[in-house]
Amino acid sequence: MKKTVELVLFSSDDDYRKEYVDTYVNNSFNLWGVPVIFDEKSFNHIFFEPQKGNLKIRVFSKRRAKRMYFMKAVLDDDIKKEVMFESDSGNFAIFCLDLECVVYLRNRAGHKSLQVVTFFDFGKDHIKMYNKQKRKCTPIDSVQLRDKLI
Repeated sequence: MKKTVELVLFSSDDDYRKEYVDTYVNNSFNLWGVPVIFDEKSFNHIFFEPQKGNLKIRVFSKRRAKRMYFMKAVLDDDIKKEVMFESDSGNFAIFCLDLECVVYLRNRAGHKSLQVVTFFDFGKDHIKMYNKQKRKCTPIDSVQLRDKLI
């Protein structure tokens, strides 16, 4: 089966923000039948990363933003992924080795849904970063995922 995932290229942060809202905030998604929510306020957390040399300053990551459609692909039932639970944070992680990325979600207490917290690609050392992130997590299935929702 052929699966195509596009990159999106814009000239400004604002154009990426508008595309994020149009694609994610104004649409519905799910993971194994559990609603997945994207909110506009999360744009900065998802697409800004610490500046090299000064972790207190966050800068827009065009590298991440142009891969924003990867999040939609990772939530698609047809793409190979590993869903994990990170017990330290209580967050869920969806790893996609084919796309060299991970999407983190948090439990929306009382709503029986998940909210996207962040997304990042693993970059040039993707296998090393993939394994580092996975060490923090344990695999879960759809039943275990639903059981962890409060």
